[in-house]
Amino acid sequence: MGVIVTLLPQPGRLQRLRAAIRDRHSIITCDDWGGVTRICETEPVHLAVLDLYADGPANFERVRVLKLRFPRVALIAYVSITLERARDMFDAGRCGLDGLVVADLDDAPAVLLMHIEKAEARSVASVVRPVIAGLKATVRDAVLASVTRAHERLTPEAFARLLAVPRRLLTRRLTEAGFPAPHRLLTWGRLIVAAHMLEDANRSADSVAQVLDFPSGSAFRNTCQRYLHSTPQQVRDNGGAAHVIAVFMREARSRATTPAAQDAGTSDHGTAVGSPAGLASPTPAPATPPPAPAPLATQSPSGGAQGPATAPNGQVGDPGSATAGAVLVRRPRTSQPGGTG
Repeated sequence: MGVIVTLLPQPGRLQRLRAAIRDRHSIITCDDWGGVTRICETEPVHLAVLDLYADGPANFERVRVLKLRFPRVALIAYVSITLERARDMFDAGRCGLDGLVVADLDDAPAVLLMHIEKAEARSVASVVRPVIAGLKATVRDAVLASVTRAHERLTPEAFARLLAVPRRLLTRRLTEAGFPAPHRLLTWGRLIVAAHMLEDANRSADSVAQVLDFPSGSAFRNTCQRYLHSTPQQVRDNGGAAHVIAVFMREARSRATTPAAQDAGTSDHGTAVGSPAGLASPTPAPATPPPAPAPLATQSPSGGAQGPATAPNGQVGDPGSATAGAVLVRRPRTSQPGGTG
């Protein structure tokens, strides 16, 4: 059972939250921001439901500090919206909140529970972000979006529009980095979020499938088998989200190191992925020429073998010269006039 910490001065909102959560999690109430921080330090908190105006004006700095210190804790603002507070919602989205519940509008038990579960899905991105920090921006954004938007059932076309990248270009860049095409990447994102939810021992596979819009619990189990070769219970036992992220990244690295991936894995500047930028691939060394054949020997008039044939200028015949292949024969020496026989 997980722990939810709250900063909700209004008793009615706390009662609505208890009605939505029922016995799924334990709730710890706090009276100030310092109490929220202390509970996050000492308890296994996975969700914080906060009234940004608990002590007067909206305190966005406290929210930023909480997100920085406890990145895996999902933060939800539970507030009333007035005309005077409308501009605050822009800053609320920038300070790290994972969800927004508007009082008297989004706090019916079923709706409130849905907002809580969606916010929890977004918070798992804090686990993924350090693992993909070294990737290209387009690939990194695609992997993060597949996790943070896991509950939206995006199509590959809508996913590419969300990233402002043409689908074919997005597919090529993902493939170059070793990652699957958008359709499979979106499924991996849902599995990462599902594994994070399965870390709560009180959550069943069917309930996780319902939150993430799988057609059924059986469809979710089949997807786990196809992608992870595991059942949801095995995913839970192996570490949940950390296990699925490890499998996902291991497969991406293995695809990036295969010969086919290396051939395709070039950066936008033409250098090989994984090689130092700007270094060209080494030029193959020229083939070593075969050794020259031995010079041809000539037969003397007396029948004895003589040395290498020589050209008329007295040099040994070179197979690579213009006379290559010609047999040079030394003429027999004749006696000079007046000489002795």
